[in-house]
Amino acid sequence: MKQISEHILKAWIKAIKSIDDKTLEDIYVFSFFVYDDEDDPRYPTLTIGFNTNTSFKNEIGSAWDEAEAKWNYAFWLQNEIIVVGNEEDKEGRKKIGEWISNIGLNYTDQEEDEDFDACMEKGAEITENFIKILIETVQKIHKTEITTKPILIHELEYYDKIRDQNIEANGKERVIEFTNWINQMYN
Repeated sequence: MKQISEHILKAWIKAIKSIDDKTLEDIYVFSFFVYDDEDDPRYPTLTIGFNTNTSFKNEIGSAWDEAEAKWNYAFWLQNEIIVVGNEEDKEGRKKIGEWISNIGLNYTDQEEDEDFDACMEKGAEITENFIKILIETVQKIHKTEITTKPILIHELEYYDKIRDQNIEANGKERVIEFTNWINQMYN
């Protein structure tokens, strides 16, 4: 787990250094977009990106309201400043694969064919544990004060669990607008 967090932290630092100063000033949020490469839970993947105030303002007319334009990833730049755990990131993919085996959640294609539901339960556990690593990594980033801006850990959908994991990762104050937007969707 620690090796993956360190790998993500190094990727984060590399990503931040690749952004010019003018863009850095315009960024209001960073994205830790989580998904399964090839739709396979054995390959959890993280795409690091960001959105800017300029982009947000340009999207307001396309969204339901200003909050949606600001916090819904569908209206963001959806840039990929670095990807962790995909085929191009061989070191990250290897570390993630070893970690999955070490925590006893790996399964083969044959096992998936024989008992799909059991393997999908393992897949859900992989995702849950990967999110825990991301929460810890975001907490480390904030402790080092590399950025004071929110780093949202998210999928394509938003719900209570996404809200709660971001409060845990970023602290309540840093994501108050984001969490209010999620709460507003369910009222």
